[in-house]
Amino acid sequence: MKAIIYGAGKISRGFISQLLHIAGWQIVYVDLNEALLEQLRSRGSFTVEVMGATEKNSVIQGYTCLALSDTAAVAKQLKDADIIFTSVGGKNLQALGQTIAESLSLCLRDGGIKNSLNIITCENWKDPAKVLTASIKSHSGTRENQLFDQQIGVAQAVVMRSAVEPTPDMLARDPLIVPVQDFWQLPVDADSIKGQPPAIEGIVYQENFAGFLERKIFTYNTGNATIAYLGYLKKRYALAEAANDPFIVSVLDEVYQETNRALALKHQCSIEEQQAFSAQAKRKYQDFAIIDDVRRHANDPLRKLGPDDRLIGAARLVQAYDLPVDGIATAIAAALYYDNPQDEHAVALRAMREQHGISHILEHVCQISPDGNLARVVKEKIAYLKKTGIIEHE
Repeated sequence: MKAIIYGAGKISRGFISQLLHIAGWQIVYVDLNEALLEQLRSRGSFTVEVMGATEKNSVIQGYTCLALSDTAAVAKQLKDADIIFTSVGGKNLQALGQTIAESLSLCLRDGGIKNSLNIITCENWKDPAKVLTASIKSHSGTRENQLFDQQIGVAQAVVMRSAVEPTPDMLARDPLIVPVQDFWQLPVDADSIKGQPPAIEGIVYQENFAGFLERKIFTYNTGNATIAYLGYLKKRYALAEAANDPFIVSVLDEVYQETNRALALKHQCSIEEQQAFSAQAKRKYQDFAIIDDVRRHANDPLRKLGPDDRLIGAARLVQAYDLPVDGIATAIAAALYYDNPQDEHAVALRAMREQHGISHILEHVCQISPDGNLARVVKEKIAYLKKTGIIEHE
């Protein structure tokens, strides 16, 4: 069984590859980074280190590496591929679609693919499967698009395992090592799959994927943002340290009380099931075996303060059920004061705040009424965080 993975970064090597390796699959990496491909070829193997459970480590070897530009070589691999994954970063999906279209066209001219082939997008991006599908089809001819519709499925996955930067000691042992969290499930949109999907342990073909995705975003991503922004303001830069800080835990628990009730109501799952889901997320972030930095999770605050994203989107969901938003408003207040000088988006946010004020950001970035209830509560929480000294400046 053969899998092609577009992208050879941390999630590709540290999550997708480990699942495939354990299942005994042949792996083909396709990447733009020639230096990384050459390093993978010359070393011939790399380690996936499961933090806190090193007995579960894997040494991945026996793989093939191809340059993204070598469409003919990729086309030959597509002929007998059983599944494709992408892990290239959402902003690169449109360009990737053109490259995939070129390889698929060559493959189809040379006899085509197997009866059905599925592409699984493992990207932290809005509607990545739709973006990739549209790009592939826009760069394909009529015949290719007909065959694409008949034979190829493009399904979104939710990556819930963390892969972090290795320490210097780890790199000394293996320059390609990928430290990862001890989490093994990769949910995939079942309704977008063509034919019978291959059984790979850890890959869960999820029904009602849209509902599951919303539960994931407003549980994992909302909780993560709460920890990251408050952690940054409190100078608790290690993710687990922030997630175990008593004040941050109290806010996080309040956030989960709010979102759990709303998500259970909207998606008609039991409150106990949703509480267990949020408890799983909380354990992940509180795990001291995961060495990670809150600034990595807090970066790009302008996007994360968007109207449908993890904070404002969660608040709007909760308000739709007439539930309090005190915990989420505290997280939003912290996010509005994220000013990491190493993040251009945080620098832009600070400039916007200092030049135009909080109401301007709430209206133009968050797209909520600066005089509405949510804005009122957020401003109250800003005043509270200033009073406690967590926000130290205007």
